[in-house]
Amino acid sequence: MEYLTETEECSPNSSTMDARPLFQTLLTLAEDNVAFFQNVPTETGQRFLATFTTIREHARCLEPMLDHFSAIYHIFDLDEHTPANGYRSLAQTVRCCVAHIIHKSRYVAANRRSIFFRTNHNCSELEAYCVALTQLRALVYLAQHLLTQNRPGYLFNHEDRGLSEQFLREYVTMQKGCFYGRCMGFQVRIGAAAILQNRGGETHTP
Repeated sequence: MEYLTETEECSPNSSTMDARPLFQTLLTLAEDNVAFFQNVPTETGQRFLATFTTIREHARCLEPMLDHFSAIYHIFDLDEHTPANGYRSLAQTVRCCVAHIIHKSRYVAANRRSIFFRTNHNCSELEAYCVALTQLRALVYLAQHLLTQNRPGYLFNHEDRGLSEQFLREYVTMQKGCFYGRCMGFQVRIGAAAILQNRGGETHTP
């Protein structure tokens, strides 16, 4: 099993990397924590179990989605010297969220038996990132839908066919608050994220 460091998981160039090692690392950690918390009957233990179970489901669904994106998003770049477009940005944001979940999952796996382990704090952190990943999965689904509706190679749809109204309805139902608070700034560099979180009254410590 190939394990990535947190820096590699969310580097600026990670959108061009194979998603398989990243998601296999997440799945391995989720499975390990699910197996452990299945035998913890406390309220917090069951919250951990529910969160890691959901994370496992998201990982299994998101890996093939990002693999598909990586095969086609170069089509929408301005040119070969400017590898940037909305699909790349979305894939990179998902990777950064997954990287933070991996970091927290490793911490939980290493410290869950310790008497100094802050169960409620760490569970709340994971729950927050799990909700963010849920919303990112919804965005990836919408992006895939957009790809199927647009003409090949076109970033925008010139024949609306009700897409604007549909996307607006989906946007209204999304939980946008999950990208603030504990998760604020997860998609930027660690130093900048810490500044944003401190200004928002949150800390990003185990």
